[in-house]
Amino acid sequence: MDIELIKIRLREMMSKERFDHSINASQVARKLALKYNYHDVNKAEVAGLLHDCAKDLDYSTLEKMIVKYNIKTDEIIRKIPKLLHPLVGAAMAEKEFNIQDPAILKAIRSHSTGTSQMSLLDKIIYLSDKIEPLRNNDGVEETRKIAEFSLDKAVLKVLDSGLLYLISKGSLIHPVTIEARNDILSKVVFA
Repeated sequence: MDIELIKIRLREMMSKERFDHSINASQVARKLALKYNYHDVNKAEVAGLLHDCAKDLDYSTLEKMIVKYNIKTDEIIRKIPKLLHPLVGAAMAEKEFNIQDPAILKAIRSHSTGTSQMSLLDKIIYLSDKIEPLRNNDGVEETRKIAEFSLDKAVLKVLDSGLLYLISKGSLIHPVTIEARNDILSKVVFA
């Protein structure tokens, strides 16, 4: 996993904005990995770099890659096209960047929706994507402060904010996001 080679390839395939976001997410992931004693900060950095490697692909290309890589989807993912990029991104990380580590691939796959029983790396990548320095949405500063003392509470805040946003827009919500919230809530509140 040569991080510099990954950066070179990503720069060629991403818009400048997406590349900058990915670099920032990888740096935040590295800091969170150090802070929360994740055993391999390079893994966190690689997952942060690659989490959006498929985000700039158009819907038609994403659909073709779903078929090419034989990616399993469900009814809700098919109705929410923006949820395709994490699945395709994990497949691209494996097939095109030769990332064979299942923990990295799972973190990429779950960075948009979260997942129940999130691993430490899953939480780091999920949160890094949402709080990297280019993000300026409502509540991000508060979430960054929470991340300084509790990874789980910061993840819960992001999940809650995302759910409220989706509800306000009348959008579909993937059940795995509800499962992720319930799981993390039980760790934060009922621990």
